[in-house]
Formats: sequence, structure tokens, C-alpha cells
Amino acid sequence: MDYKKILKIITDNIDDGIFVVNKGGEVVFYNESADNQAGVNFENAIGKNILEIFPKLTKESSTLLRVMEMKEPIIGHIQSYYNYNLKKVTIISTTYPVFENGDIIGAIEISKDLNKYGEFNDKIDKIRNSKGKKIIKEETPHDLDAIIGESQSITRLKDKIKKIAASSSPVIVSGETGTGKEMVVQSIHNLSERSKAPFVAQNCAAIPVTLLESILFGTSVGSFTDSKDSPGIFELADKGTLFLDEINSMDTFLQAKLLRVIQDGHIRRIGDKYTRRVDVRVIAAMNVRPLEAVKTGKLREDLFYRLNVLNIEIEPLRDRGEDIIVLTDYFIKKFNRKFQKNIKGISEKALEALLNHDWPGNVRELEHAIEHGMLMAEGTIIGSEDLPAMVNTVVFKSYADNFLDDCKPEMDKPLKEMVSAFEKQVIQKALAEKSYSITDTAKLLGIPRQTLHYKINNLNIEISKDLKLRE
Repeated sequence: MDYKKILKIITDNIDDGIFVVNKGGEVVFYNESADNQAGVNFENAIGKNILEIFPKLTKESSTLLRVMEMKEPIIGHIQSYYNYNLKKVTIISTTYPVFENGDIIGAIEISKDLNKYGEFNDKIDKIRNSKGKKIIKEETPHDLDAIIGESQSITRLKDKIKKIAASSSPVIVSGETGTGKEMVVQSIHNLSERSKAPFVAQNCAAIPVTLLESILFGTSVGSFTDSKDSPGIFELADKGTLFLDEINSMDTFLQAKLLRVIQDGHIRRIGDKYTRRVDVRVIAAMNVRPLEAVKTGKLREDLFYRLNVLNIEIEPLRDRGEDIIVLTDYFIKKFNRKFQKNIKGISEKALEALLNHDWPGNVRELEHAIEHGMLMAEGTIIGSEDLPAMVNTVVFKSYADNFLDDCKPEMDKPLKEMVSAFEKQVIQKALAEKSYSITDTAKLLGIPRQTLHYKINNLNIEISKDLKLRE
């Protein structure tokens, strides 16, 4: 089988153009679709410099040359240029540097000719109006009252939201999945002077990267065939708030353009000669710590410093166990209304399961667990058996293993009593080891502080009058 012949048939019959250049920018491979875009016969292109094939291209504007300079890819870039026949071409391209033994030896670009796709603007318009991006005024229901919790962490969070809402500086909101980042952002908007202006939310990971630039900055008539004047979401959010969720999913090349807009307050639609002034407060969010995103190359360092004028980090639910009881009560009331049920609460065993669970999905996971429990419950009380299997696994962390020799349960009692007695001994020993500090003991046992308080009361663990529990 002639694999070279098969490869040539494949590359010549796909709709995407493929360019490959060497380190000097000379073309070494070029398929038929690329030929149609460039307006150069295949034989005439091989060996020619990319700047010779595209007379109006420069070292600064050529993505093939730039990726070799930057040593990182440019993904989903929309660009217009004049080809060898001086015909204007607009493409979406993805370009990668090619390495050998750690050294740059060339670059490859895969591109799609947008002039052939008159429906491109319709696709952009459809995405603009889709659930990936929400233009909201009446649909920003969240304010401070919607943030449920009585922990010190939630109290501090609400105080910080009030202070941040008083300014128009950029903000980074970070927190694990399910902690309520958009709820916090909406609260900032609704408490600010911009509350009557648009709130536009865009999930940077929810749409193809090839269209994100157009959605952010808009398009201009003539930028490519059948293109229309379409505002981007920066213009749609003028005088209001633009919320960019999962910003660490945005291509770093596009992050550089975003940085420029935040710095000077002007946007340029794709294909337009002129810039437009916008007055937008940008709030970005991510589910990892910002410095971690910078360290892993997911967030440009310069963009981080531009956005991180103000910041909020939402603590995970496992670190504020005292809110679990409050949230559980809230969700029971919520789903009673939704499902027309009369659930009055949860059993002691179910509560213990909730307090011991690690909650990787945070508040959203707790909400789903309560919904599951209410739909499974046959009476008016949610039992541990009604909870999802992942939640209904009550275990102590490995610290307890250290006491297996010292803490032996009495074997002449029922299993439940033996387990409680053993658990009581472990907690008593851990408290003594940590000088009766609730925080340190909870950390040692791998459980939330609220869980430890609950167990001390539930297991009737007595503390000597000479000793006092410390938070």
C-alpha cells in the first residue's frame, strides 16, 4: 500500500487548507485547498517564502512566522489578507510550531476559507443569541440574599461583595466548580451603579474557539463575503458588566487582544478600520486559583495583573461545614415548593453522611443530593438510604488507623454501639493531641469543624473543667 499516495489523496480532498513551512518560512508542503486560498499553483509555491506568496503579509502579521517566534500555537485565529492574485481572503486558522529535539524546525497551519461560507455570520448571530451567552437585565435574580450560609467565610464574602460593588475596577472571582461564582458576580453587578445597564455573561469554554473573537469584538461589513455589521458582546455590555466565565479556557492569543481592550477601553470589530469606545466593567472567573492558571500557561501573566485589581476566592463547601445544615434546610424548602412535597427534615444518620462527605461539587452537588433524597424518600424524613450512593459513604480518614492498637472497642456490644465507642475514643485522643483546638483536630481527622462539633455533642464527649475547647 502506497501510504504517501493515500496521504496526498486525503490532503487534496479535504476542505481545509494545509500549509507547512520550514524554519526560514519557505513552503515545504501545500494542499489543493491551500492552493485555492493562496491563488498560487502548487508547483510555484514549494520553496517560496510565505511573505512572497502573500505580498501584504508581514513577519508580525503572519501566524506561521509568529508561532515559530513565540514557540506556542495560535488557535482559532480569524484573519484577512491579500493572496498572490491580490484577492482578499478571510480564513479561520489554527497554527502550530513544529519541534525536533526541542528545536523549532518549522510550522504547520490548517485553515478554512470563510469566503466560501456565506452562513458564517448567521452562525455567529445564532451563537450570540444562544445560552452560551446571556444578555440579562431582568434575568439577574441573585443578590446577597441568594448567597446562603452563616459561616464566617460567607459573612466575609458578603462584606467583600459590597465593597467591590462600589467600584468599577476589574475583578477575578475564583472557586471550585459549584461554589456559586456567577451568583457572586451577579450580586456585584446588582449592587453596583451599573445595575440598570446590561449584564452580559459569556462562558469562554462553551463555544468553538474559532468564533469567540467575533463574539467578543463583532464583525464589520466587508470583512469577508456576506459579512454584516454585528456588534460584539463588549459593545452589547457598554455601560454595564461583562462576565467572562472560565477565562482560563480562552486562547492566549485572544487573551492578548482582551488585555488591550481592558487597557485602553477601545475595541475594533473584525475587518473594521476604526476603533469604538466602550465603557465596560470586566469580571472574570475560573475554577482554579489564578496564579495556578498563570503557572500552567492557561492565563497570561499580564492579563492576570490587569484583571486582578480586585479578587474574590470562594471557599469550598468542605471548608465551611457549618453551612451544610443551613443549605440543607434551604434546599428542602425549595424542593418542597417545586415538587409539592412535605419533607420535614433529614435523619440523624443522613445528616452525619452529609457532614462527612467531601463535596467535590460543592453547593451544586449538595443541592442535587437533597433533590435526590426528596424524590427517593417515602415518608416525611430523608434517610441516609435516600441519599446518592457517593454521599452515603460515611468514613473517617486514615488518622483513625493510628489508634487501632490503643483504642479497642468493647466486643460484647451491638455493632452500632461499638462503632460509636471507637469513634469517641479516636476523637478524644485527637483532641488531647491537638490541645483541644477544634480547627487543628478537625484538620487532623480530615473532617469539617462543624462535623467535629456535631460529633462531640452527639457522642457526649465530655471535656474536663480544667480544659477548654479552642476554635
